[in-house]
Amino acid sequence: MYFDITPKLRKEDFFGMDYQIDLFKSYLLDESVRMIVIKGLRRVGKTSLLHIGLQESKVNYIYIDVRDAPFYERKEFFVSLINKIKEKNNNIWTKTLEKIVGVSFSYNTFSLDLFLAKEENISSFFSGLNEELKKKKETFIFAFDEVQLLKQIKFDYFLASVFDNYHQLKLVITGSEIGLINIFLGKENYDAPLFGRANLEITIGKAKEETVSKFLEEGFTQIKKEIKFVEIRDVLENFDGIIGWATYYGWYRSKNFPHQKAIEKVKEEGKIIVRREWENFLASKKAKVDYLKIIRFLARGKNNWALLKQNFSKERKKISDSQLSFCLTELIAYGFVEKLNEQYFLVDPMLSMV
Repeated sequence: MYFDITPKLRKEDFFGMDYQIDLFKSYLLDESVRMIVIKGLRRVGKTSLLHIGLQESKVNYIYIDVRDAPFYERKEFFVSLINKIKEKNNNIWTKTLEKIVGVSFSYNTFSLDLFLAKEENISSFFSGLNEELKKKKETFIFAFDEVQLLKQIKFDYFLASVFDNYHQLKLVITGSEIGLINIFLGKENYDAPLFGRANLEITIGKAKEETVSKFLEEGFTQIKKEIKFVEIRDVLENFDGIIGWATYYGWYRSKNFPHQKAIEKVKEEGKIIVRREWENFLASKKAKVDYLKIIRFLARGKNNWALLKQNFSKERKKISDSQLSFCLTELIAYGFVEKLNEQYFLVDPMLSMV
């Protein structure tokens, strides 16, 4: 069903993405492709594309949603990752560790946490895993959702090592903070660990109006209800091309919420989600007031450089050209703002509501 609010697991439930799914599957099954990158804004369907492509390709894979993993601590993250491998294939996990440790063992008496306290043991494990997979002529795909969050534990160094040395391991990474994932991948930075490592990208953008309209029409047919043209226009005006919000709206309508109540419920819950994302962003910023003012000005339609400078002056708040440029670059990198034809716009209308 199109209006299922959890990440989609079947192609027939994922509207308008047949081309991207088929492209992703072709990359997964191509032995010469070592790294695949799925990029896109928040709530446009990256995770659904990831799940459907992995399942339909019938490949061996391990999926890690970085947001649910201990991504602040390097050792804890690798413990989590290696335990995921155990869950997926206990036999190959056991053989890998037995080869490294040199003796047979029971997991009950083996401390993975203690073992991974030594950095060299992390490399030894993945080297051993690669050898075991090579013997069996198998490949593992490591899929990391929102991988840019792992920059702080230097995970890009690990991925570069996997890419260079462990050819039985294939990498799939996604990111919604497009500027940050470009930094993570080492775009235009010769000193970055992943610079120069060939990867194939799939980018998902906001849906066009006609796409959202068709999505709603077909979704309502699935739930055996009717949607009026004026209601579709209302969804477009409130939520733009963010397919995730249109999905939430459809889900509430499938539960017999009237149109206006469904709009209000999406706004109510959406603002909580977006507020949390925005506050997490602001938490690490010194110039919080500048970022807040920029977002407020953009929400009021002051969307070019001159108007932004003018409005800072009107509020008797000085901001240098370099500081304004830095703030806008950060907002774009984190996926809150987009730049089109020298003008700046809020990516998600929910942020202006917040």
